[in-house]
Amino acid sequence: METMPSAAEVSPPADTAAAQRSHARGKSLVAADVLVVGAGVVGASIAYHLARAGRAVTVVERGEVGGGVTSASFGWVGLAKSEAKAYAEPLRASAAAEFARLRREDLAPFGLRECGAISWEPTEDETRAFVAEHRAIGHDIELIAREEVLAREPGLRTAPALAAYARGDAAVDPSSLARSLIAAAAAHGAHIMTATGVTELLREDGSVTGALTSRGAIHAGTVVLAAGTATPALAATLDPASGGAASPTLAVDASPSCLLTFATPEPLVRGILSTPAFELRQRDATTLLAAEDVPNGFGGAPAELAAETLAGIRSGLAGGAEVTLIDARIGDRPTPRAGTPLLGFVPGVAGLYISVAHPGVILSAAIGRRAAEELA
Repeated sequence: METMPSAAEVSPPADTAAAQRSHARGKSLVAADVLVVGAGVVGASIAYHLARAGRAVTVVERGEVGGGVTSASFGWVGLAKSEAKAYAEPLRASAAAEFARLRREDLAPFGLRECGAISWEPTEDETRAFVAEHRAIGHDIELIAREEVLAREPGLRTAPALAAYARGDAAVDPSSLARSLIAAAAAHGAHIMTATGVTELLREDGSVTGALTSRGAIHAGTVVLAAGTATPALAATLDPASGGAASPTLAVDASPSCLLTFATPEPLVRGILSTPAFELRQRDATTLLAAEDVPNGFGGAPAELAAETLAGIRSGLAGGAEVTLIDARIGDRPTPRAGTPLLGFVPGVAGLYISVAHPGVILSAAIGRRAAEELA
């Protein structure tokens, strides 16, 4: 029987390891105008818009395209229950129009369902205020009475006296969207590398010159970090003295959310339905998706988070008794601590561009266009 070597036998001495890293830095796998780190929906959109504009783009992704937090996204494209004041931020204000533009482009199907959204708050006054604030800034949302709620969603056992209805809201499959964007980027010449993690950024004479990956160095004129919650730590590799700590200007919090997938005997809802009890939409005729917040300090299995939502489905929807859980996954949504997207070149660090934003799906088209313009 062959004896496995010990860790000491496998790991090279520190000076040898440093020499190996130095050699890897000097040997480039590929050179590119722009290296995009991350192939979630935001990184994929940036890669697509850059490649379509004629830039030589390489994308590296430590897992698979559309994995990570993108695969745990509910995929609500529209008002998404956001407060009206969120639209004071210019990128968010342009998000719906930019996403509509993306929908018209020649991309592979990505699970688009133009279904509208019905939502209500815990009290009637809160629902009225939500609608009034959005209408004041021109959003297509209206109050509808119980009778119309039940006509639009006949599977509901009951409904409040008033609800908000956003007829233009839609849903997409975020992972399919990321894959469609990456496929389109590749069709425009982008080089895609999956299962390739970035270990550190490379810098020379004050400028970022590429990244060291699990497969070797990649040199580029500009590096775009679109790696979600991992972005600040990757940026911190430029400063060994930081010990991997993120710069305060790149502070990003992980906001965990759970995507629940249920099997249904038939469609139970027609559009997006968001209530104090649940947030639901059909992915297809026999698959129901739900989004659930993750309590602070939660350390259990994701499936444990399904109980409350499942109880709400069974009591609130006709046919709900036959619904069964088939998947549950938690994703850490990257939420910039400043409250607005982190998008642009990092001051004082030539060649490094950052893109971190939430909600990523609805913002992806606007981010892609902005990045392509700024990196032109």
